[in-house]
Amino acid sequence: PLHMADIGSDNYEQEFTLGLVESERRLLREIDEALVRISNGTYGVCVVSGKPIGKPRLEVQPWAKYCIDVARQRERPR
Repeated sequence: PLHMADIGSDNYEQEFTLGLVESERRLLREIDEALVRISNGTYGVCVVSGKPIGKPRLEVQPWAKYCIDVARQRERPR
């Protein structure tokens, strides 16, 4: 028979792993979207403001779709 603590640990590990998988899927989706922007010539342009995304930001996060100002706005609590 399994101990209740073992069941809890197993559940935690499973949820943690599922969270990692979802995070990886989200990242792959963002990379795919960046590849589409490269194909249609809009890579490096903020999808909200239409302003260029700075080269330093793209070097750190090549899949960035927001300029730094918009990204900061979106991160603020509402």
